[in-house]
Amino acid sequence: MGGGKCGYPWRLGATSCVLPADIMTNVRQLAPLVDDVQLLFFESAAKSLLPQPLDVPALRDLAEEHGLTYTVHLPTDLGLGAAAKAVRQEGVGEILRLMAKLAPLVPLSYDLHLVREPDLSDGVWLDNLAASLEELSGALGKEKRLVGVENIEYPFGIVAPVVAEYGFSICLDLGHLVHYGHDLEAGLGLLPEARHLHYHGVQDGKDHQGLHDAEQARMLGDRLTQAGYDGVVTLEMYSLEKLKGSLALLDKAWSVFVSNRTE
Repeated sequence: MGGGKCGYPWRLGATSCVLPADIMTNVRQLAPLVDDVQLLFFESAAKSLLPQPLDVPALRDLAEEHGLTYTVHLPTDLGLGAAAKAVRQEGVGEILRLMAKLAPLVPLSYDLHLVREPDLSDGVWLDNLAASLEELSGALGKEKRLVGVENIEYPFGIVAPVVAEYGFSICLDLGHLVHYGHDLEAGLGLLPEARHLHYHGVQDGKDHQGLHDAEQARMLGDRLTQAGYDGVVTLEMYSLEKLKGSLALLDKAWSVFVSNRTE
């Protein structure tokens, strides 16, 4: 991986939800601006009230034209730790279906939330997760390394052992570390193992805001360089205005990391 039109040692990405429009419209808008687009699927197909048509050949053409890559955010309503086996199997099936459909795009990462089941004890929930991840791992084979489990509202250490046991990767969300008050240094320590990084601002208790802390951005650039990270850093925000402001901030804060900037 690594490199792209933005000129950093890593690829810089944005979400397919910066405009109040369908995925295709968003990708066309973003293709000249970033190296990667994160295709967002908030809901599984069976539960989606507004299913979006997805033109995979057209997305592939846009990628070729603009030197674009894709990452994928898997639906967040998948109950891989649910009490009911049928619900767990439905979640595994949705992941396999979506990965098969998007395979022609050669996504660099599929980001997965392991949603906490509030009515279950940690032990039962983790046992259920283990069963689901074992099934998913067996079905995917080597492709399981493309699935990065994301840190969300609970400390990632709770699920880290089962994620590692079944050979899945890590999707490190820096904004979530800050928003939920988790150990930032411990989180950054996962960078060498991370397949994908989400980056966004936190302001007034609200997550997924535009970037506003140039010092933090420079620190992150230093840590990415030290870790030899060459994956995708996705600016995970849902507004074109916030994205453009964040790109401008990084253009200054990360100028020292640009390898092909012409003076």
